[in-house]
Amino acid sequence: SSGINAESGEFQTFQHYFKRINLSDTMAADFEWPWHYNFPPFFTIQPIAKTKEQQLSSWRNLICDYHSHNKLWELDRSLFENASISRRLTPAGQRGVIQDLCDQGQGVLEGERCFVLWRSVAEWGSLLYSWVTDRGLTGTVLTLFELQSGDDTEGQPFHGMDVWLLQHVISLLGKEGKAELMMGENADFSDAGVKFY
Repeated sequence: SSGINAESGEFQTFQHYFKRINLSDTMAADFEWPWHYNFPPFFTIQPIAKTKEQQLSSWRNLICDYHSHNKLWELDRSLFENASISRRLTPAGQRGVIQDLCDQGQGVLEGERCFVLWRSVAEWGSLLYSWVTDRGLTGTVLTLFELQSGDDTEGQPFHGMDVWLLQHVISLLGKEGKAELMMGENADFSDAGVKFY
């Protein structure tokens, strides 16, 4: 069983593991899995509130570190299975991790898709708006495609961002009076534009 047996001392070991985790120290030139990813109980959502809170926090850190390192915008659900130890989060466990990710502002759902925010929406908006103002592009209409894939944004942190997530960021800037999203005819935002103020 992958569960935790408090009487056997596994629970104490599990808590000890979480106290020692520092995912920021696990990043290298190539992504290195945090070693608790090979600890079977990590793949069973824990019933004790404090342990569960630590566990969900570690899942959030892993997901954000992994997606940031690989510049992936949409959640890679293969993270929920570690074949090398024959462990996998149950569907309910996956939903719990995803819900927690969103509740903590590090994920956003769009239908069945979950986008990972290793930076907050506000941080992405600030980066995008700074790029616009630094280049004197306020008052100019830009397409979302230009922002996402244009030569001028090459090397910017938001370059390559999924277009749905990009419009989500722009919508926040719109609420701040800094941008106006102009929808085209296509629901996929492929012909949408934005004017910055």
